Amino acid sequence: MVGMADVTTPGGLTIVLVGAECSGKTTLARSLAARLGTPWVPEYARIYLTGRSGYTKSDVLAIARGQRRAEQSLRDTGHRLVIADTDLIVIKIWWEVRFGGSDPWLEAALEEDLAAPDRRFYLLPRPDFPWVGDPLRENPNDRAELHEHYRTLLDELGVQYLELIGSKRERLARAESAVRQMIRP
Repeated sequence: MVGMADVTTPGGLTIVLVGAECSGKTTLARSLAARLGTPWVPEYARIYLTGRSGYTKSDVLAIARGQRRAEQSLRDTGHRLVIADTDLIVIKIWWEVRFGGSDPWLEAALEEDLAAPDRRFYLLPRPDFPWVGDPLRENPNDRAELHEHYRTLLDELGVQYLELIGSKRERLARAESAVRQMIRP
């Protein structure tokens, strides 16, 4: 269900793409931001991990902090509508899958983000595009299970989200329509 919101209220609105690898999140984030004339926050993990041969828990926490800083820097420059190609929900699931359990800082930061005045609306694209490998992708065989993990967590957190299926064009049209409904005065 898509709710109505007014972006002129304190904090604005952040549209966040979450979901399994290779489900079209980055393409959708970039395209949606262009259509709406607003900036987007790239996935900080790609910047941080490029050229590295592996990562640790401390790297994942550094990525989480970097992702939050990048998003906040756009807020600090006055942008009321921001598209984010990931947030701490993605990093929480990444942590759970890779290391098991959770991290106290990550849990507290996620809780803080969800309680902040800037509202968050999540887009969850189904991973029904063919897998395209790259050095930073790790889960080619369990994307359906990861998608269910995301859906379950979004439901548990009680956040608004829209699951997206269909072609890239259909997903973009549906996402754009939902966001425009939310920002309509």
